[in-house]
Amino acid sequence: MQSEIPLSPFIKEATFVAFDTETTGLWAPVNRIVEIAAVKFSVISKEAKSFQALVNPGMPIPPEVIEIHGITDEMVIDQPKADVILKQFTDFCDKDSILLAHNAAFDISFVGCELDRASLPILENPILDTVDIFKRFQPDHPSYSLLSLCRHYNICESQDHRALSDAQMVRKLFIKSLGHLSSANSLEVLSNMITVHKMEGWHTQEARLPIEFDLLNKAVDNGLRVEITYQAPARTAHKRIIRPKHIYKLGKVYYINSYCEYSKDERTFRLDRMTDFVIMKD
Repeated sequence: MQSEIPLSPFIKEATFVAFDTETTGLWAPVNRIVEIAAVKFSVISKEAKSFQALVNPGMPIPPEVIEIHGITDEMVIDQPKADVILKQFTDFCDKDSILLAHNAAFDISFVGCELDRASLPILENPILDTVDIFKRFQPDHPSYSLLSLCRHYNICESQDHRALSDAQMVRKLFIKSLGHLSSANSLEVLSNMITVHKMEGWHTQEARLPIEFDLLNKAVDNGLRVEITYQAPARTAHKRIIRPKHIYKLGKVYYINSYCEYSKDERTFRLDRMTDFVIMKD
C-alpha cells in the first residue's frame, strides 16, 4: 500500500486497528457508548477487516447528541449491551495489535469505563493518537479535527460521525503519516517519536469514599437503599432512591454507580453533586 515509502520491518509486520466510538455524551464516567467500530489492517496490504456494532446504552440518548451522530433510542433498544459488544471488540482487536484513534483520550476513556463496568480486562495494547502524530509533524496546521485533516489529504470532504466511517478515516489518515514513522523499528523507538498510550491510564479506579461518607461505603457493602438529593447541572435539586453498587474515582472526583429506582436502570452519580443522603430501611 505504501510501497513508495521505505518502511521498517516493524511497521511492515505490525497489525493496526483503527477504532472509534459514538456515545451518549462527552464524559465517560456518566455517559455510555452507543456504537463502536474498528478496522484491522496492515500498511502493506489493501485488505482490511472491519467490526461494527450498535450498543444499548441503558439510558436515553440526548436529542442534541442524536443530531450529531443520528443514532436514536429506537436504533439501539434491541441491541446488546456493552458487556457483550466490548467482549466482541476486544476479541477482534487481538492482544498483539497496535490501536489507533483520533483524539484517543476520548475513545480510550469510554472503552476503559465500559470494560470496568462489565468487569472485563483492560486492553493492554499500545494506542497511538493521530491528533498527536500530526501535531508533532505538522505543527502549523490550522486544525487537527478528523475532517479537517482528511480534507487536507483529499481523503474525504464530509463526515457522518458514525463509528465505522470515522474508523476508516483514521486508518487512511494514519497511512498518510507513515512518512514520519517509517523508520521506527520497534515499539520503543516509536514511543520516542510520538506518545504511546495505554488504556490502564485512562480507566476509572475502584475506591472507598472519604470517612465522612462512610455510611455510603456501608450501603455499597451491604446493598442498602439510599435516598439522595442530587443537584445536576442546569436542574433543580431532586430526590432519587438508589442502591449503590460500586464506587470509583477518576482524577479527584468520586462516582457512585447505582441502580436507580426512578429510571429503573443503572445510573452513575457524582458525589460532589449529592447535597444530602439518607440510608433507608427496606
